[in-house]
Amino acid sequence: MKVLRIIARLNTGGPARHVVLLDRGLRARGYQTLLVHGRIDAGEGSLEHLADEARIPTLRIPNLGRRLSPLGDLRALAELVRVIFHEAPDVIHTHTAKAGALGRLAAFTFNVTRGRGRRSLVVHTFHGHVLAGYFRPAMNLLVRLAERSLAKITDRIVTISPAQRRDIVTRFRIAPERRTVIIPLGLELQPLLSQLQSQPTLRGELGLGIDDPVIGYVGRFAPIKDLPTLIEAFAIAVKDIPDAWLVMVGDGALRPELESLVQRTKLSGRVRFLGWSNDLASICATIDICALSSLNEGTPVAMIEAMAAGKAVVATNVGGVADVIEDGRTGVLVPPGDAQRLADAFVRLAKDRVARHRLGRAARDSVAARFAHERLVDDMDRLYASALAEKRGLVTSGTAS
Repeated sequence: MKVLRIIARLNTGGPARHVVLLDRGLRARGYQTLLVHGRIDAGEGSLEHLADEARIPTLRIPNLGRRLSPLGDLRALAELVRVIFHEAPDVIHTHTAKAGALGRLAAFTFNVTRGRGRRSLVVHTFHGHVLAGYFRPAMNLLVRLAERSLAKITDRIVTISPAQRRDIVTRFRIAPERRTVIIPLGLELQPLLSQLQSQPTLRGELGLGIDDPVIGYVGRFAPIKDLPTLIEAFAIAVKDIPDAWLVMVGDGALRPELESLVQRTKLSGRVRFLGWSNDLASICATIDICALSSLNEGTPVAMIEAMAAGKAVVATNVGGVADVIEDGRTGVLVPPGDAQRLADAFVRLAKDRVARHRLGRAARDSVAARFAHERLVDDMDRLYASALAEKRGLVTSGTAS
């Protein structure tokens, strides 16, 4: 089976890791794959090296990147049409919003020229979504209308959590339930699951005390992550835990604004900005509490990776977060935008080492099997086989599960 996978860019984050692991696993089972991606934006961390290390075939279409540009997007669409007609894949699977729109339009152009037995299965994965929290109301409406139209030319829509499926099917009415399926993320967690207490940390080079409580954030510095609320919460918490630190791993357009906020709140001596880093094991060994303050999320990869490393997690109860964390057992959930509740959770866990370790152990056990990359490949292999047979009329239609 030949699979053409399309994603906007291989930047630091969950979707890039997901598509590389997926193509690597499918190729080990005899699939032919081609991963098409766009250009990394300035200031973003790159994971393009992961595709090179996995030795999976890739093709870069620069205009496929994240930024919207009428002329550039038309060029990207034309190039995608050319690639699809050349490859004639069995499956066209798109990931992320812009790549999902252009890729599905290109797939439709291909499929209308083919008889039923030669058409491509069209699949789209919502890793998160831009249906709420990103735009003003009028733009939100246009985005939802566009996604509903694209869903009509999509054979299967993959959601990565039950909450996200409810958003797609019920809350925003993007696609019918029969054409949606839940396939959770798959990640390479084994190095973190087996991480030992002796794992080297970054505390020495960062000037952090060996017993100082360290709160860590890993991810993009983007508005949807609501990092000002995280910094405000830390400013409240540090009054009760004056030896605490906040470590910010990542980057983005908001970094100058966040650094200015840290200075205004007189936290410069307690906050460290590290930029992008691929040394995930050392980062997880350094922090005591993983923090997530987002206003919207699909399934946050950094949170799952911290849980695999046995770290306590405090996160906002948005999107698919509650599908990963059981409040009070595998982590702590707080309302979005509530700096005081976030701070209270930081203080409680910083002062209670036993509670931190209890949450961390339960978190590690919880994610070990649920998010293994082997399970992801199994799930997608079954989906492709069954849905393609239905698409080409080899079996009668059924209901997605």
